[in-house]
Amino acid sequence: MPGLNSIMDTSLSALFAAQAGLATTGHNIANANTAGYSRQEVLFSARRPDLTAYGAIGRGVEVDGIRRIQDDFVLNNLRVQTARGESYAAIDSSLSEVEQILGSIDNDQIGDALSGFFKAWNALSQGPMVTNLKGNVVVSAQKLVDVFRSVDESLSSLETNIDNSIQLEIGNLNRLLGQVADMNGQIMAAETSGEPANDLRDQRDLLITQISSIAEVSVLEREDGSKDVILAGRTMVARDSATLFQSTYENTSDGYRMTVVTQGNRQAVKLSQGKLEGLLTSRDVQIRQVREQLDGLAARIVGEVNSLHTQGRTAEGSGLLFFTGTSMHTMEVNQALKDNSMLVATGSTTAAGDNDIALAIANLGNAASGSSGSLTVTDQYRALLTDLASSRSTYQFMVENQQNVVAALDSKLASVAGVSLDEEGAAMVRYQNSYNAAAKIIGTVQEMYDTLLNMV
Repeated sequence: MPGLNSIMDTSLSALFAAQAGLATTGHNIANANTAGYSRQEVLFSARRPDLTAYGAIGRGVEVDGIRRIQDDFVLNNLRVQTARGESYAAIDSSLSEVEQILGSIDNDQIGDALSGFFKAWNALSQGPMVTNLKGNVVVSAQKLVDVFRSVDESLSSLETNIDNSIQLEIGNLNRLLGQVADMNGQIMAAETSGEPANDLRDQRDLLITQISSIAEVSVLEREDGSKDVILAGRTMVARDSATLFQSTYENTSDGYRMTVVTQGNRQAVKLSQGKLEGLLTSRDVQIRQVREQLDGLAARIVGEVNSLHTQGRTAEGSGLLFFTGTSMHTMEVNQALKDNSMLVATGSTTAAGDNDIALAIANLGNAASGSSGSLTVTDQYRALLTDLASSRSTYQFMVENQQNVVAALDSKLASVAGVSLDEEGAAMVRYQNSYNAAAKIIGTVQEMYDTLLNMV
């Protein structure tokens, strides 16, 4: 039969267990609004009982540890979906900037300049030879060149802004990788006793989640409690050591382009989805495609107008090249025509009323050439705007869809790992009642001791 000391010891274990539970509940409540915090709970187990002739009598409760509640599967999925969402959002933002540069189908600089250019040629082809009509052609051509040049400069400025954003994200990524390595060191030191460092693990998981928004990562946990962070097939964090990134410039067919490499060995990195990959895709795919299409449009205008204009004749001689250059950046009106608009050729002969060249150039805006299939110059530009609007619409939908997916996963994770103040309040009352009940048993045992002493 257990003695009073045994009963006292059992009751004290209940007091200590209630204290541990109440302290953990208070910790949960205090961190209810802490980003990345995972709810913690105390693990209890019954002590080994005393074996007596009439059965086993319990000896109280043991506090086996405190565990953090986390769903690694949902957390990893959340990181993957967050990375995709950030990638789509970066591309969508860049496409939005490009749309603002070019304008809409109903209101755009290049479309208006193209229309004005071909209208000037049409007016020149309709009436008698008038000097100011030739001047209008040169003015409208220069306006078209200026608009192309302005769009080219705006796209270059956008690319520069994206490069600056890439530099910023590389800095953020390096900082977070370094912090994860440092946190690994703290966790390994804290867990030498065998107990998990729950709060430090929460902080590390939050850092890894922040990394995943910049670039998708996978994680491998070692037996010592550290986590390796693997990015694009490379182990960037191993225990308390981190490999960092840097930007460099390489010479390409389009000039020098910023690329991302590892520090030290400067190996090129093919990034997984995330904000950084989205920025690179925006610059190297989306904006480059728009630039190539606009350069192709400018080259087509230069080539087709020059092909017709050089067939013309004026009182000063054979027709000149109307434009120079082969792209938005290099396109320019022939300086000779700007100096003397009378050099603009309207016909293939100098005969009065010969306007076949002017009419043919005016029709470039309405008739397709053999090199462009069934698209006119105007149609080619409209198709560019339509493709751009379609891409923007697609990415807007993808961003919205990813936001819904991330929100659903975040809610699911919160239901598992998040702190519910209602549940913690109920737990607080439960531990308080347990503590009070254990205290009453101790008080009763104390009275029994007093009785025994009085008998003596």
